[in-house]
Amino acid sequence: MEKPAKKQPGAWVMGLFALPFAAVGVGMLLLSVLPTLYDWSRMQFWQPVNATLLAASLNSSRSSKSTSYTVTARYRYTVAGQVYEGERVAISGGGDNVGDFQEALGERLEQALRAGQPVPVWVNPSHPADAVIDRSLRPGLLAFKMVFVVLFGGVGVGLLVFAARGGKPSKPQASKTVAAGTPGKLEKIPGGVQMHFPAGRWWGLKLALGMVGLVFLAVGVLVPWEQEGQSDIAPWLLRLGFGGVGGAVLVAAFYALANSLRVQIDHEGLRTERRLLGLMLQWHQVPGPEIARLRVVESYTVESNNRRDVYYRIEAELRSGKKITVAQDLQGRKDADRMLAAIGSATGYPIR
Repeated sequence: MEKPAKKQPGAWVMGLFALPFAAVGVGMLLLSVLPTLYDWSRMQFWQPVNATLLAASLNSSRSSKSTSYTVTARYRYTVAGQVYEGERVAISGGGDNVGDFQEALGERLEQALRAGQPVPVWVNPSHPADAVIDRSLRPGLLAFKMVFVVLFGGVGVGLLVFAARGGKPSKPQASKTVAAGTPGKLEKIPGGVQMHFPAGRWWGLKLALGMVGLVFLAVGVLVPWEQEGQSDIAPWLLRLGFGGVGGAVLVAAFYALANSLRVQIDHEGLRTERRLLGLMLQWHQVPGPEIARLRVVESYTVESNNRRDVYYRIEAELRSGKKITVAQDLQGRKDADRMLAAIGSATGYPIR
């Protein structure tokens, strides 16, 4: 009887190393991002009431690299004949330097205080003691926090899962596997083969790609809108560059993760079904005489830690020149060629 494999000592070290990263990401999500979204959603039903400012100030905190601003205020308002006082200024407390939200709000409140003008505040109708001056969600600040959630939380939780498995990647099952580097199944049928490439293939790789896209998208969103002048195109170029690339990468990662492919190829022809989240996205049906050849094509390359992994797909090239994918996400040319040979041997179609 084989003894269960012991976890490597390095796995425990990796777990300890990952804990602070996971704590930062999960803590930011549970203590900041989710409470902010919850407060914003419930404040949409609060009612506006005019309030008298008792105090208002814009405070700054300078460091060697940046200056953060914090707005403080105290105000009095009346609801149903009852007088209340509040100090909450915005959904998120504390200071920051994301955009000019704090500066604009502080200057507005200081000016209203000097002029003795009332300011509108939002009051909870079911609990009038709860009030806030500005209930804006601030997508830029939220995106900035999500960078910590995704980067620190994603890296930390991923390393913890890896460490819990003993520091070794799980081995794929060999039964009905197309090839060692292929997350799909192949089954022989009379005169050919049928294959299924389910959603979630190489999910770790594609989630990492999605995180990269999210970070780029967040950088594009974080470019301050308020500081853009009509003659200053640099912030627009930065937003379009980072945000556009990040959005495209995020969409591509989602598609790569959520799509599935079913293929049947035999002497009678080729039939494929491409689905996205289980919904039919695209299908092909081609008679056998229309198939000119099958061939291996390079799809994409992933480089990390001085390692370069190339992924391939197999295409059916029709006599009309059209190309249809029949196998995808094949890691390494050797496995791709082996699968191509197996399909060609079972179907009799030319391979090259």
